[in-house]
Amino acid sequence: MILRRITEHVKAQNWFAVAIDFVIVVVGVFIGLQVNNWNEARGERVRSRDYLSRIRAELVADITELERHRGLWQEVANEGYAAVSYAETGARGGATDWEMLRSFLHASQSNQLSFADTTYSELRSAGELRLIADADLRSALADYYVLVAARRGGLGPYQMLPEYREMVRGRMRSDIMRYYWQACYQQAAGVTALIDCPAPEGVTGIAEIIRQLAADRDMMNARRYWADTQRMAVDLAGLDLGRARRLIDRVDALQ
Repeated sequence: MILRRITEHVKAQNWFAVAIDFVIVVVGVFIGLQVNNWNEARGERVRSRDYLSRIRAELVADITELERHRGLWQEVANEGYAAVSYAETGARGGATDWEMLRSFLHASQSNQLSFADTTYSELRSAGELRLIADADLRSALADYYVLVAARRGGLGPYQMLPEYREMVRGRMRSDIMRYYWQACYQQAAGVTALIDCPAPEGVTGIAEIIRQLAADRDMMNARRYWADTQRMAVDLAGLDLGRARRLIDRVDALQ
């Protein structure tokens, strides 16, 4: 319709009307573009809030898992140090033969930790990290997930399996291992729990077993290494917990 009016005004050589029509067209196009830009910006804000909300939920899940695993890692480290101390000095802190043997086995436990990074990976793969408008927050998230990826890699402290695990279990009598798995170990919701189980009834020869285990220098070195690795995992988990909590605070400030 506006094109027909412009044509009529040109034929009539009504240049003032042509100018007004031209201004109307330009203004209409400008308003249309602005409305489109506003709609796109609003849509991106909605998507940004959605992504940040999902990232927050995954950070909360990370914190829950870190706290649960951290407790086990500390227990495994403590049991390992008790076994190392016995092997090096004969000190057992009042522990019975069975309790010492149980420490040797508890010290072989490993609980691998997985992080929830689905949303961040989705944003990065789609090239849409720009939806997180806060550049400092983007950088902090990148640092967090890079560190997490390193810790949960095949050789990372959150994921690795110890050589000691196979060494001590391979030297253990089958009747004792069967009892251990039945009475001294439990797994619930993906996290291992160590149980202070009593000595198995009717089982003999425990004192000789711990003597042989303590005398194995290669095993003791592997045990010490794993205890130190689990202790390191405890410390790193503390750092990652702090990072995750600070990220949640920053996300909340933007919501």
